[in-house]
Amino acid sequence: MSLERYELGRPLGRGGQGHTYRARDRESGDAVAVKVLHLSGGGGWKAFDLFERECAVLRSLEHAGIPRYLDSFGDDDAGRYYLVMQLVEGDTLRDLLGRGETLAESQLWNVLHQLLGILEYLHGRSPPVIHRDVKPANIIRRPDNTFALVDFGGVRLALRPDGGSTVVGTFGYMAPEQLHGDATPATDVYGLGATIAALAAGQEADKLPRRGLEIDLEDVIAEGALRRLLAKMLAPDPDKR
Repeated sequence: MSLERYELGRPLGRGGQGHTYRARDRESGDAVAVKVLHLSGGGGWKAFDLFERECAVLRSLEHAGIPRYLDSFGDDDAGRYYLVMQLVEGDTLRDLLGRGETLAESQLWNVLHQLLGILEYLHGRSPPVIHRDVKPANIIRRPDNTFALVDFGGVRLALRPDGGSTVVGTFGYMAPEQLHGDATPATDVYGLGATIAALAAGQEADKLPRRGLEIDLEDVIAEGALRRLLAKMLAPDPDKR
């Protein structure tokens, strides 16, 4: 397969391992998403390894809340590599934060329930799949109010470490262990907890009040079941999440 099959359109976003564009499949006429890795853009072969891992993992996944793998190919001479995926229509939750919107508690429970379902699927695989960058920018709300988790550029398979030295994630949503290059399924739970806290407060997690390593939930969400659950999800110790 080659890029000639796909007509690239407007950019959809920039992740840690490449740029993603809306595109059209000239053969089928379908709208798709194409992620492009430029080795000249930095990261070298480590970026290429992560890109190949993303392709391999997405190829193995089948879940309504995860973009479906369609195609991948590359141009070794140009140092450019392409991943073609199902296009997920909608706005990211970061778009929502950018508009200054907050979600009611019932809506927060809906986001939490759907994303936990996606994480349960990923972590239930053998070996478990760890996303490592769960945050509002990587969660899309479709027009029918269902959600999808996107950008698997930092994905890692549990029990198959990458040396423990690769720091992947976004400040504010990274669990403490990620600062040391470590990650377990509990790492994604932390990222989701920080995402829900951000949505409750209407601002990114790195701007939320903290007490030491912990987000101060008292100023973010009212006392109740959701706050108690978030406190567990955001425990600094992964064994307590």
